[in-house]
Amino acid sequence: MSIPSAPTSRAQLLARARLEARIARGRPAFVRRARLLPLGVPLAVLAAAGVALTVGTQPKPVWRRYSRRARREDLQRTTALALLAAGGALGATWLAARAEWARHERRHREDHQW
Repeated sequence: MSIPSAPTSRAQLLARARLEARIARGRPAFVRRARLLPLGVPLAVLAAAGVALTVGTQPKPVWRRYSRRARREDLQRTTALALLAAGGALGATWLAARAEWARHERRHREDHQW
């Protein structure tokens, strides 16, 4: 990647500053509004529901069905696994959005070399 030449006029300097500001402000909005909310949150809910249904419906020994402590531990374990699955789905979506923005930013900078 070559170093872009210095701006020769005030207009070029302002254009470069506008581009840099747009790119700097765009990443958080893109990651949060364009990817994390519409894609990540539904995926996290589906992952948590899937884990809760899978773990919660597995057959248990007879003594675990009637023990309050065992039922509470099962509920805590199911909740923890569901939250872990939801966090993993949100984290994966966030990382994918950051990578997508990095590709977009790189392509944009290459197209606007001065």
